[in-house]
Amino acid sequence: MTEADLLHLLRDCYTPTGPNIVAAGLVRSATLTPDPDAPGANVPGLPPRFIAHITLHAPSTDETAATQLSAQVENRLLGVPSISRVEINLLPALFPIL
Repeated sequence: MTEADLLHLLRDCYTPTGPNIVAAGLVRSATLTPDPDAPGANVPGLPPRFIAHITLHAPSTDETAATQLSAQVENRLLGVPSISRVEINLLPALFPIL
């Protein structure tokens, strides 16, 4: 699992208006760090598990849309076996008047 793979996974998450969050420019950063507390982390031969750190802009000032987007991102990433946790930092909307 690389950070490029992580961005590729985020292309499956969409804004309420249609484009994916990567194409819409909402993803500010997407990084991975090893998760030393993941089940089996200290067992030799098991693949490493990671914490995904995602910073993104809210799609609008609508709090419900921001919450749904965060849940969508978390659900998508937790479906990947090598990701054990997701930490999302949600920034204010880029264009709050839209």
